[in-house]
Amino acid sequence: MSSQTMSAALFTGGENDGNIRGWVIFAGVMSLVLGTAAIIYNGTATVASVLVFGALLAIGGFAQIVSAFYVRYWSGFFLYLLDGIIRTTVGTLLVIYPTAGAEALTLVLCFYFIAGGLFKTFASIALKFPSWGWSVASGLVSVALGVMLAMQWPASSTWFIGFAVGLDLIVYGWALLMLASAIKKLKTAFA
Repeated sequence: MSSQTMSAALFTGGENDGNIRGWVIFAGVMSLVLGTAAIIYNGTATVASVLVFGALLAIGGFAQIVSAFYVRYWSGFFLYLLDGIIRTTVGTLLVIYPTAGAEALTLVLCFYFIAGGLFKTFASIALKFPSWGWSVASGLVSVALGVMLAMQWPASSTWFIGFAVGLDLIVYGWALLMLASAIKKLKTAFA
């Protein structure tokens, strides 16, 4: 189905498209603001990204350790418990040593940007939803950031994570704003 034959009700799932459009605009503006801040303070954004990832990993690992004891009679108990211990340990090490963890996370982000960008690009081309070209552009920028990150590693681990995350947020925020614009155009075209 091409974007020319989509109706606003079909795209929004029957919900009030003004409500959905408002949330899409909010998410787009917040992505633009956070992306700009991450580029300006790229060193801080790098350390903050590592700290947040480490904290989430440690909290998730701790929750998994606790939940493992609720299923202690399960045959996979020790494997589940070991996984929780490893997650908690790695998360704690990232929180304690964020600059050292930035090098390892640089490689993880490299693969994330490449794989996520390829998925976003090809899914947008296949689905052809309203304003899909902006989503393709966002995906291509993500792939380019991933390749640049891989070429500059490990020297880039102190600043590039914050820069790349910021730029990706800006492009994604713009793509969301263009989607909100397309929703409005669909509403007026099919009203």
